[in-house]
Amino acid sequence: MRLISFFLSLSLFSVIFLHPKNTEAQEHIVSAKELEAIKLINLQGKQLSLTLKGAIVVVFLSPECPLCKNYLPTLKKLQGANPQVAFYGIFPGKSYSLKEINDLRNEYNINFALLKDSDKKLSAHLSATTTPEVVVINKLGAITYRGLIDNWASSLGKKRLVITERYLEDALADLLNGKQTFKETSPIGCLINDI
Repeated sequence: MRLISFFLSLSLFSVIFLHPKNTEAQEHIVSAKELEAIKLINLQGKQLSLTLKGAIVVVFLSPECPLCKNYLPTLKKLQGANPQVAFYGIFPGKSYSLKEINDLRNEYNINFALLKDSDKKLSAHLSATTTPEVVVINKLGAITYRGLIDNWASSLGKKRLVITERYLEDALADLLNGKQTFKETSPIGCLINDI
């Protein structure tokens, strides 16, 4: 009986005290190996993968989403101000041709990589649901921010006159200043569809 009691106490101790406390931080880790296994298509039609050689910003986009188009100048400006961070524009699904994506790049003079996620594996891996939606990942694979670019869009079809929160800009500043926190906002925009 004492032996059973001892093992029950030991089991309870291990569940209470040895269980990882920071499960939130563990849930926001991206495996570099898994990320590199996801094949994307560049504008030349060649397969490639994202790598974590440094911090990256992944922004999910659609050439049909007006909000995405409105944010392209902001994204371009942030990318220019943070050259040490790699920006990737990801187009999920099969709805858009490489020509449509390239036309968007030319129209807005986008200077960061635009990639097609035809089978939406990256979108699913990073739990993206909306365009535009950003995910900031540090060089260790920790997601430090997910969500809105800023608070210009207050809801679908409604915009503020003055932007008061610059979420992506702040997340990049935190990242470059070595802050290891996770922040999240709920994205507003066009839903990533099943096609």
